[in-house]
Amino acid sequence: MSSIRFQFLRLLHCWLALPFALLLVLQGLTGTVITWKHEVDAFLNPGLLRVTAPENGNAVARERLTLSMLVEQAKQHHPTGKLTMLELPEKENEVLVAWFKDIKNPSNSDEKPRAKQMMINPYTGTMIGERVPDEISFSRSQIVPSLMSWHRNFLSSDNGKLLVSINGIVLAIIALSGIYLWWPVWRLKAWWQAITISHQGSWKRFNFRLHRATGFYSAPILLMLAITGIYFNQPDWITPIVKQVISVTADSKEAKTSTENNFTDSEIKNLNPEQIIDLAQKEFPMARVTRISFPEKTDSRFEVRLHQPGELREGSGATRVTVDALHGKIIKIRDPLKASKEALFFSYFFPLHSGEIFGTIGKIIISFVGLLPLLFAISGTLIWLRRR
Repeated sequence: MSSIRFQFLRLLHCWLALPFALLLVLQGLTGTVITWKHEVDAFLNPGLLRVTAPENGNAVARERLTLSMLVEQAKQHHPTGKLTMLELPEKENEVLVAWFKDIKNPSNSDEKPRAKQMMINPYTGTMIGERVPDEISFSRSQIVPSLMSWHRNFLSSDNGKLLVSINGIVLAIIALSGIYLWWPVWRLKAWWQAITISHQGSWKRFNFRLHRATGFYSAPILLMLAITGIYFNQPDWITPIVKQVISVTADSKEAKTSTENNFTDSEIKNLNPEQIIDLAQKEFPMARVTRISFPEKTDSRFEVRLHQPGELREGSGATRVTVDALHGKIIKIRDPLKASKEALFFSYFFPLHSGEIFGTIGKIIISFVGLLPLLFAISGTLIWLRRR
């Protein structure tokens, strides 16, 4: 019976790996690059993403324009678009990124509004450049967004997300079947041969042991990448499985209605971005504000995103405060440091997938594992051809 199971899993392992090899390789290679997306993007496009603080005599004037002024400047640069979000610079030499959505053309109601990024000098309000994140191109300014689009959805939105999720299922099956096929008999020599790589005068033996041992060491990480990748695109496929272990609610965000605000009626009607951010900052005084999202509909709800010390995620963080600008009240708060157990469980997914949960070392490991599908495709094909 075990022999039949072994033969079945070996066939399954091979006949899934062979047709999906190209997609798995490209997913791995793009993942390796976008693990360092900010660093790569800034290296390729210093003139688009970096600024120099203006000099004022012998001193450097490091005071940025107010957020209200920057909002007005951004709207002037793109008067026909709708401002949806501002990404605030973390360092002195970084630009402010304004996200716009093109207003729908009434004559073409089926046309999907395009998003556009505008890079603005936070010290002067001047526009440095712009790009369309969804535009596929290998130009210097577009290569990182293009690679991210491929990695997330194979360049084709919803259908691409489904294909990426299927690709993740295939990767998970390959990883699990590979562990079963790797498992040696209970002898010390067999175990040593299963976890080491040697040549012993035969390139065929070296190729086989390279494939086998490397697969053993990387299988747990590949399985993690597969599961988290599926969740990002099709969370309904993963949540029922997690429900078997822990209780999962439909919405893990913690809601809070604020107490009376300190604004007069006239001030409330003209609540500016600084006041909105101040409301959010009072809830998290030690956090760094990373972005502010503007209402997409006709309501007055803004979302402020912050990064608290001790968060799992780097960059923009996962702390969110929703503010009703019309009434000067906080509507909802999401604090990842006080999350319920199910929210905490899922909050590990992105930092694990990107490797940032373990800092630079974790990102290096994820980058290296992203190269392994190429190794497995070559070594596995050679093993298959030899057996054929």
